[in-house]
Amino acid sequence: MSPSPAHRDQPSPGLRARLAQSLPLRLGLVGCIAASVYAITAGPMLLQPSPHFHFVDLAWNLLHGKLDTDTPRRWAHQPVSPDDPPGYQAAVDRHLLGKDGKNLGWNDWASYRVLTLKGGQQVKGVFPWKDVTGPRSKEFHTLTGQWMIIDPVNELKTGCNPKRPAERCDEVVHQVSFPPLPAVLLMPLVKLWGFNTNDVLVTLLFAVASVVLFLLWIERLARQRLIATSPGDRLWLAALFAFGTVSWYCSVRGQVWFTALAMGLTLHLLAVYFGQGARRPFWAGLFLGLGVATRTPLLFASIFVPLEALFPDGRLCLLGGPAVVRRAVTNVLWFALPMAIIGAGLAWFNWVRWENPLEFGHLYLLEGTRVPTREHGLFNSLFLNGNLSAAITNMPRVFWSEPYVAVTRHGLGLLASTPALLAMFGAKRLPESLAVDADLERQRTGLHRNLLITLAAVMVPGLLYQNDGWQQFAYRFSMDFLPLLLGVFALRVQRLSLLTKALIVIAVVVQGFGAITFGRAEQFYYD
Repeated sequence: MSPSPAHRDQPSPGLRARLAQSLPLRLGLVGCIAASVYAITAGPMLLQPSPHFHFVDLAWNLLHGKLDTDTPRRWAHQPVSPDDPPGYQAAVDRHLLGKDGKNLGWNDWASYRVLTLKGGQQVKGVFPWKDVTGPRSKEFHTLTGQWMIIDPVNELKTGCNPKRPAERCDEVVHQVSFPPLPAVLLMPLVKLWGFNTNDVLVTLLFAVASVVLFLLWIERLARQRLIATSPGDRLWLAALFAFGTVSWYCSVRGQVWFTALAMGLTLHLLAVYFGQGARRPFWAGLFLGLGVATRTPLLFASIFVPLEALFPDGRLCLLGGPAVVRRAVTNVLWFALPMAIIGAGLAWFNWVRWENPLEFGHLYLLEGTRVPTREHGLFNSLFLNGNLSAAITNMPRVFWSEPYVAVTRHGLGLLASTPALLAMFGAKRLPESLAVDADLERQRTGLHRNLLITLAAVMVPGLLYQNDGWQQFAYRFSMDFLPLLLGVFALRVQRLSLLTKALIVIAVVVQGFGAITFGRAEQFYYD
């Protein structure tokens, strides 16, 4: 049946109009663009597993009923054994050997020693000062927190190994120190492909999902009239999230640290999406609990849903009467339920590996000999100055000759890597229809406050951590609070001006430089 003349005379809507009218089209377009740009940026890295395969190693051992690993006992170019998993020695060689063939050693594997004393007592722990001379070299720190003085030469039993009866009873146990969820998610793939599992591709897919989830959340904020941005401006916000933040360079390379950050970002976004307004507290708790099992700093984001529940519509629940209070308490309990179950599982996982329910193993990197950790612990105010620089203020060096620009391996601060954030410090500009609505303004103010409080709760402990993210283009730990930060950005920058869009473009250029050069063009980086 042919269309009527009236319909033939109506022009079909253009792409911009269709994008403005169709949320699925916007989500699909943004997802396809993000996937394409990320894949092109990854380039050859996307064609094989990354050199840092800790999660694949943990997944393989979990599949075979082991919580520890023998991988750090391997050496480069070791002959392949018939019992080796698929791709195992190739993975070992990728990790150990640099581009020039030089042996780089094992990076970020945790370990402790199991000593059997002459009296038969067995102790587990580390010699934190074994690399120094003098009496401190004999100080032994057990997994349970006790200090002992042990002389390994004279106080250890011999004969534990029947093949080498004269050898002292001194065994090293190696562990993957990172939280286990990424390894659990990789287990089906590792079952199929072993150590040939492409963690780069998996990381990239999670990163693309995060971009789509962020736009979905921003679109809902617009439907709720909490932000006044146009459909086009919301695409600009998605571009800022995908290409104007550390998400770009962190998402295209796999590797254990960046894989955890990318997966944690997706889970955090899901928790915020379901947790806003305490609409689906159980699902928010489930995804945030899984996020903690991926990135432990996300534990501090657990205050967001209780804040949203206790301050419904921006007001304290006590002001709404008994029914509102009961609903708030119920929502908090539903949120806490999956968090508690996952937390108990993580505590068990830590206990059977480290005899400490709160220890994932970072204390035992380099067998506990890392100087900052052994001197000051994992968290200390002494680390604050360096971390603040890495997080906020580090700037690039600019020269008149090659390489023209250089970036510290401590990473650019947020002001340099994502200058669009400066737009948050301007005044909010709401249209008159939204500005006069007191209920909407209260909800907007409440959400803004809760996001800011949660942002501080996640960011501040990281600023006290013994590692500033060393070996990075820009402050990679900002991935842990990125949904909160850009949620605040969207609420504050209600209408994107030309200046704000220009700052977003600059952020994309800067992050694009990092995504392309980090780990590939070493002339642009200095220690």
